[in-house]
Amino acid sequence: MARQNEPRMIRPDHPFRQRIVLAFGILVFVGLLEWTYVNWLSPSFDYYGFEYYPPPRGYVVLAWLFSVLPSAWMPLSISRPSQLAYWVLYVTVFIPSMFIPLFIGLNAPSDIVWLMVTFFAGFALVGASYLCRLFTIRPPTLSSSAVWSCFAIVCIVCTFWVAVAFRHNIRIVSFSEIYDLRDAANDVGGGPLLNYSLMWLYGALNPFLLAWGLYYKRPWLFGAGVAGQFLVYSCFGTKASLLSIVFIVGIYLLFRIGRFPFALKFAWGIVALLAGLCLSYLLSGDEPSTSLVLLLFLVFFRSFGLAALVTGQYYYFFLHNPHTFYSHLRVVSGFIQYPYPYPLGTEIGYYFYNSLVDTTAHFWATDGIAALGLPGVLIASLVCALLFWVIDSLAQRHEPRLAALVIFYAAYSLANLSLFTTFLSGGLGLLMVLLYLMPAQKGLLFASSSDGAIA
Repeated sequence: MARQNEPRMIRPDHPFRQRIVLAFGILVFVGLLEWTYVNWLSPSFDYYGFEYYPPPRGYVVLAWLFSVLPSAWMPLSISRPSQLAYWVLYVTVFIPSMFIPLFIGLNAPSDIVWLMVTFFAGFALVGASYLCRLFTIRPPTLSSSAVWSCFAIVCIVCTFWVAVAFRHNIRIVSFSEIYDLRDAANDVGGGPLLNYSLMWLYGALNPFLLAWGLYYKRPWLFGAGVAGQFLVYSCFGTKASLLSIVFIVGIYLLFRIGRFPFALKFAWGIVALLAGLCLSYLLSGDEPSTSLVLLLFLVFFRSFGLAALVTGQYYYFFLHNPHTFYSHLRVVSGFIQYPYPYPLGTEIGYYFYNSLVDTTAHFWATDGIAALGLPGVLIASLVCALLFWVIDSLAQRHEPRLAALVIFYAAYSLANLSLFTTFLSGGLGLLMVLLYLMPAQKGLLFASSSDGAIA
């Protein structure tokens, strides 16, 4: 029998211990990200804007502090589907935006501090949505067969329309040839309805099939989703359509493997990926292989670097140019005149690259900085918090990890597109309707008590 004056040991599964392990993982992640920026990303892509001007050390320490602090409230387990999107925004947009705008030297560090503080407050506002109780909504009376029939009709119509429109352009190409394929696809035209069909396919309908097929072990549904994403890639050369397969399968495996909370598996899984790439780059010397360069590009440039670069670019541009006051949105442009000759992303691209490059950006940049400056970041955060709350409320009849898998890739678009584009053409709104209409099914693959437990 233990003595009363002996200190109590903290169990390995105690939330406090898990928080410590999570915070340490975020620290390692930040360190790897900063090292890679200085040693690979900036030397390789300084011409693109990834320059490195070392700021005073105090500002870097502040960036580290702001990056790690949210680990104190980030959800350990997925109890609401939008929490997966919240995690993705944390690692792909929020943390890199604490550092890269400091490094690229467009603004003085004293100006960047205000950006950091505002982003921190905005990110906390989005997380505050999880303190609100979900609203109860009466479930629909539609049968599962009726919902699936409607879903199948929409899928078939969109797939047929895309296949017919791009019938002379369909071919599987390597990543190095995708821009030739896109140039040929741009000549097809087709108008907004074709664009909606294309974006709904790879942003919502095919990911829905992938997630549902994995979760309920329906190989034919998963196969249909894979085939659909390959069709989109062969028509328009969208890397995102292929990467979505990898991302959804990866998240599914994190849910399946092990009995640690999702947050620890997610954070340390990313740490393992980054550490492996950094080590491979060091061991390769001055001649990294083509495959390694491609992986470094996809992970460090595309997934963790680009969103933060445009954060700094949008911040600089709109400190010296008029805000849009949301006139970059079609519904608002009828009342407020848009002040620029090109669409928002193209305008920024032309300013920084003297070329009509479409530098689309995450919602904090487009719906926040571009619209109203730093106060707009807080407004965009409140809208995002409301959107997450509505998603979680509409999907509450489903197991949270199933709904998280379903909306994951559409919600990931928030790291690259505005809230309104993600909701409409990105397919997030469509997925919300599907989750509301789709009856809850029995035979869940996961138990509800733990991210890794299997029923």
